[in-house]
Amino acid sequence: MNDKSSREIALEVIHRVTKGGAYANILLPKKLAQSRLDKRDRAFVTELTYGTLRALGTLDWIIKQFSKQKLDKIPDLVLDLLRMSIYQIIYMDVPDHAAVNEAVVIAKSYFHPGISKFVNGVLRAIARGQDKIPWPRKDKDPARYISLKYFHPLWLVKMWIEDFGVDETQALCKANNRPPKLTVRVNMLKTTPEKLTEIFEKAGWEVNPGKYLEEALVVNGVGDLSSLPQYKKGYFYVQDESSMIISHVVDPQPGETILDIAAAPGGKTTHIAELMENNGQILSVDINPNRVNLMRENIRRMGASIAQAIRADATKLKPVIKKPVDRVLCDVPCSGLGVLARRPDARWTKNPEQIEELSSLQTKMLTSVADFVKPGGVLVYSVCTIDKPETRLVVERFLRIREDFYVDDVAPYLPESLRSDVRDGTIQLMPNRHGIDGLFIARLRRIA
Repeated sequence: MNDKSSREIALEVIHRVTKGGAYANILLPKKLAQSRLDKRDRAFVTELTYGTLRALGTLDWIIKQFSKQKLDKIPDLVLDLLRMSIYQIIYMDVPDHAAVNEAVVIAKSYFHPGISKFVNGVLRAIARGQDKIPWPRKDKDPARYISLKYFHPLWLVKMWIEDFGVDETQALCKANNRPPKLTVRVNMLKTTPEKLTEIFEKAGWEVNPGKYLEEALVVNGVGDLSSLPQYKKGYFYVQDESSMIISHVVDPQPGETILDIAAAPGGKTTHIAELMENNGQILSVDINPNRVNLMRENIRRMGASIAQAIRADATKLKPVIKKPVDRVLCDVPCSGLGVLARRPDARWTKNPEQIEELSSLQTKMLTSVADFVKPGGVLVYSVCTIDKPETRLVVERFLRIREDFYVDDVAPYLPESLRSDVRDGTIQLMPNRHGIDGLFIARLRRIA
């Protein structure tokens, strides 16, 4: 058991994320499980940790307004302590004196007296001057205003303003700061939404239907869904509704052969098997051996007996795939800019250079698998991001390389309420507009 205080646990997680590259959504639950904290303190640690990581850029900007010490001269752990304490002062319902005093207590425990005096001085100055912080004005500098107010890197806000305009970018950034919904996909091979709803409600979970699909349920509660016996029996799979929509756009038919690229951990593979009524063949490829093992386990758990997990490089599949298939799903690695709500720290680890590299990789993977599509067959390209270089520009580049493909309108395969959002035959789902994860889907058909 861990006897650290709630703020010490939050500080440890924040620091291991900012300096150690840990994932907050994995480390924090582990640390909370090891602690003796009650439900209320766990909620406090969760909000403090995720909120601080989400607001890193803004918190650093505030420190610069009040500290005589330059940011790069402040020891890393002290900087994280300041960030965490400022988040409490500015953004949480915590009395200023409590946030300052607790920070000083931690500083005295971890550092020499000079550091605790520095922490005390900076935090008291911020507490006194928080109403006079010189925030930029939206009408004068909209990009910097949105960046600081809604906690996103300035380069990203500028890129989105160019793509979507000021108001939509502001709404998008605001949506990225909301807690994401927990959605499960009902395994229609084994149960029904009605029966699973009854099971969840008896277990103490609040359940609501999904927004777009019959098999989607939005659940809300405390505890671990994977501890339910019905999880081990494969009655459901935790998956956002936007990812479920991809499998419907593939539109797999019973008896067909489907190739699923970058398929691990197998969410779309198992969904495709359900839509095919477990009749046909699915070849599910991924390069990562650990993720392939996880996919095998999910295939077994969900009863997707027609799926085969294969470890292979998607750009070198000729020795593995012996003949063309009916449909290919190419859901490839991307920047993940459509799912920032699920990874509050991820927005600060992205950069424009990564996007360019990923765009090249995506084009290479899409082009590599095109040969495996039968004449008249379908190739679905999807990414959980929303920037042009990884979405529309990849499709445009692919179509210049492969003149034997054309864009096949996705509208007939979408829920009716989404069809009006189709542009040039493709769909861009947005967290702020659609209330689900952001992603892009294009359906490409090979000329017969």
